[in-house]
Amino acid sequence: MYHHEIMQSLMSERARALREQAGAERDARLVRRAREYWAELAERIAARTGARRRRQHGAAPAR
Repeated sequence: MYHHEIMQSLMSERARALREQAGAERDARLVRRAREYWAELAERIAARTGARRRRQHGAAPAR
């Protein structure tokens, strides 16, 4: 019985470590995807505002 308890303890510690590692990897993947999303969004917004400024360059306001 003593051996069984030791092995069960080792297996539960190993499982806990693997769960923590998987959680950290999942969090890192989520952070990377979020950074990519916001970078892409910032590029699209910058391109859109840049194009808008270029179209209005030299134009008089319509009244």
